[in-house]
Amino acid sequence: MIYEIELTPFRVEPCSGEPSYAVHDRVLIKSKEGIDIGRILSMKDGANDYLYGEVLRRITQKDLEKQKELREYEEFCLLELKRAIEEFKFPMKAVYAHCQFDEERIIFYFTAQKRLEFRKLHRYVSQKLNKRVVIKQIGSRDYSKLFGGIGPCGRNLCCRTFLTELKSISLRMARDQKLYVSPSKISGLCGRLLCCLNFEEDFYTQFSENETSQESEDSAPS
Repeated sequence: MIYEIELTPFRVEPCSGEPSYAVHDRVLIKSKEGIDIGRILSMKDGANDYLYGEVLRRITQKDLEKQKELREYEEFCLLELKRAIEEFKFPMKAVYAHCQFDEERIIFYFTAQKRLEFRKLHRYVSQKLNKRVVIKQIGSRDYSKLFGGIGPCGRNLCCRTFLTELKSISLRMARDQKLYVSPSKISGLCGRLLCCLNFEEDFYTQFSENETSQESEDSAPS
């Protein structure tokens, strides 16, 4: 069985395991990167070209107690990163820290307006925490998915409530749906084009294909 497992709000990996787990189960997994805890999002039978790791077992009460302790440590680590960012004056915002369950690595996530070179910061934080450190940049859509908010429709953000995959959205979709407005009018809190433009994309694509096919039949010589 192949399980899609959420390791952090920004990372989902496929793992193999016995067919004895269910969606939403929290499990212990083993990979080349070490031991960690994840939550099962979905499952499927068959093989996978890429596997991140293997599901070992469901987590226990003892695991939960340790994870609670790690949450406190993650808050400390995130504060240390924020202090380092302020000291080095990097134009970035630290938003999340994840301590691997075996405590071998700390993974940080940040947002920024552009791609940054932060080797000096990475070296400083690694030495400060005396841990293997990974620092990853996330996009504005990922940031909105983590913290949520209210969209222009007046409802909770789709990315926060039910979307498991943030698909690419283009202005073509808006044009196909006859939404001739400026990008700012069809953008969400994240500043990117609204995810809901994708919801009816298949319908409009099929409608356009049928319309083109009908026109071709009408213009064909009898």
